Amino acid sequence: MNYQKLQQRFPLLKPFSGNETDGYLFNFDNRLFEIPKHTITQSELELLRIFSGPLTFPNDYDTAWFDYFTDETNEAPTPIHKHRVLFLRFDKAFTTPNLLRTAFEALLGKDIILISLNPHLFAIIECIENDELLNFSHYLDLLLEDLKTNFKIFVSDIMPDITMTKKRFNWLVDLQQSLWSCTTKHVLTQQELLVPYLSLHLGLHEKNIFISSILKEATSQPDLVHTIKQLIKYEGNITLAAKKMFMHRNTLQNRLEKFQQLTQKDIRQFEHRLEVFLAISFLESL
Repeated sequence: MNYQKLQQRFPLLKPFSGNETDGYLFNFDNRLFEIPKHTITQSELELLRIFSGPLTFPNDYDTAWFDYFTDETNEAPTPIHKHRVLFLRFDKAFTTPNLLRTAFEALLGKDIILISLNPHLFAIIECIENDELLNFSHYLDLLLEDLKTNFKIFVSDIMPDITMTKKRFNWLVDLQQSLWSCTTKHVLTQQELLVPYLSLHLGLHEKNIFISSILKEATSQPDLVHTIKQLIKYEGNITLAAKKMFMHRNTLQNRLEKFQQLTQKDIRQFEHRLEVFLAISFLESL
């Protein structure tokens, strides 16, 4: 990337000041620069992301792993067996990877491999030494407080060797660009990926067909749909759901019967419950 030509194209290009910014940050010749986002088109932004390097790396070991995953080298820096990958998607450009490393190593109680993919996306390789895996949903508030910025976490399945991870890495990276628009969750595991992934690959027309086929007239009654969604959460157990929702059991039973009349779906049956769950998820993604 030619810096002078880039500056001609983007006159407001300047070295990064170190202060919090909403501009686009990128690495050129091991220096950070920023461009106000309102001066960049979407196509220009995508092009800059392709050609700009990672923001910073805390050490050469992380750099070697970045080279491995981006096919600069075919040999992993060290053999790694059981591990999982965490992708951290930040709302704003995050420029203090050392703080990120400190927070996650303190939480996990072990060293991590930290890879900066762009100012908004980082990957962490967590080696698995036993069967005790941290549930990040329980620690999200603590991490948000430590890092003082909003972000979301995608957690891969445990993978048995690093060559499998390399084969999947680019797919997982690409997934982060659009995945979070399909779910309200802030921590998403690979096991929970099904519905958001389906949402990404179904067009608006297909979603509407599925929703109208399953929910029918119930779509015009959002309170009823919300109640059914909560009931599904408790596997159709009316007694438990009524208790959790602070609702009289008879009221919940009446709403369930009304939903059945409108849709001919009985969510106490597994197949019907799955269909209704998917339809509600697609409805919420519109």
